[in-house]
Amino acid sequence: MRTLLWVSWLNLLRDKVALGTVFVLPVIFFSIFAAIFVGMSGGGGGGSSAVQKLNVVALDLDESRVSQSLLGQLQSTTELELTVQRPSELTQAKNRDDIRQEVRTGKYNAGLVIPADFGRHFPDFAGQGPAIELIYDGANPMAKPMIGGVMQGSAFTAAPDLMMERGFEFLDQNAGWFLTDQQRTILQALQQQLRDATSLANNENSDESEDTNATDVGLNALNGLVRISASEARDDTDRAQQQNQAKRKRSSMTAYYAAGIGVMFLLFSTAGAAGSILDEEESGTLERVLSAIRSSQKLLLGKWLFYGLMGVVQLVIMFVFAWLVFGLDLWTVNHAVGFALMTVLTAAAASALGVMLATICRTRAQLNGVSTVVILIMSALGGSMVPRFVMPAFMQKTSKFTFNGWALDGYLNVFWYDDPNHSLVQSVATIVPQLAMLVAMTVAFLLVARSAAKRWEVQ
Repeated sequence: MRTLLWVSWLNLLRDKVALGTVFVLPVIFFSIFAAIFVGMSGGGGGGSSAVQKLNVVALDLDESRVSQSLLGQLQSTTELELTVQRPSELTQAKNRDDIRQEVRTGKYNAGLVIPADFGRHFPDFAGQGPAIELIYDGANPMAKPMIGGVMQGSAFTAAPDLMMERGFEFLDQNAGWFLTDQQRTILQALQQQLRDATSLANNENSDESEDTNATDVGLNALNGLVRISASEARDDTDRAQQQNQAKRKRSSMTAYYAAGIGVMFLLFSTAGAAGSILDEEESGTLERVLSAIRSSQKLLLGKWLFYGLMGVVQLVIMFVFAWLVFGLDLWTVNHAVGFALMTVLTAAAASALGVMLATICRTRAQLNGVSTVVILIMSALGGSMVPRFVMPAFMQKTSKFTFNGWALDGYLNVFWYDDPNHSLVQSVATIVPQLAMLVAMTVAFLLVARSAAKRWEVQ
């Protein structure tokens, strides 16, 4: 028994891929998911700074001292990356529809519209003043409660002098006889001190962000010192279109999961199919084929084309099934053309990756181990397993170096960030970066495969 155990151990040591799959892959996966979920809770020693900031745009239509102070407080938080736009500073006028469009197309995670006369009604104890409009991207369900909580927390420190002034105005109007002239003088002096302290704090925050934890305040309630009216960027104001709007939301979520799961299994399928090259090498069939065509390049192109067509069929079946069963909005002109372009180039790149892995590996067992490690890691980092909006900032940047990340971004631009008002050319233009990257990946993978396949050529 001891000898059998020793021989088995030596065999495992000789197979480096199996060794990595058994001992290294679980640690890598643990690290990835620990980084994601520990980062979400602000743990792991990184604190909240490890969490990806929400990219938010704010249109300040009020341009009062209160609105400027509130936006200054929001800019100092660690949760938001805030871009402030004021009509007096813009060369071209903007309105709420422009902000909604910027959020809808994915330029920002959310938008804030500070209404005129906001400062005159702050703080809104009675809940009757104009509401700040929060426009959020439904692709990130964390945006709405996080921004609402941060805003209510920031409102407490935005203008404490005004809070005191409005509070004592109410007291003076309803019970003014309680306050003597001397008490009013003291309160006015205290109010001025608070105003000066707030102004100084805002100036300091413009140079250096403070570590605030505003999300602990009011996470489950949008309304507090300020009224907030929240709406999803794709919501239609026309009530007659609300049913179609709900249908589009369900369709967009279906497209996300179809793309994420479809791309991951496409990689497994093409890598597994490419293993037939190694089977042919072991059986001697590959040598006879190369003797007939006298070019490994033709062999690789033929295999790549076949696996690519197989991948196209696989993705088409996945999305057609999603259309039949889950109501995916697949057959509009913009969606159909975008889907066709993304599917062809995604399958081509996945096929090239499978061929490259097959030429690099020496045996089918080695290919199975290597492809499993590579595909699972790319799928975890690229968003096929866990939505990227819950990942820490550094992991979201890492996803840009994965096949899954680029393919998933392309499908999201087609089905999620689509604008019904776009022409076909405008719609296709939104996925040009993803298409270009997939073409570049295809060429790079095939060049590596061509170099590795030279060992098969008949001299």
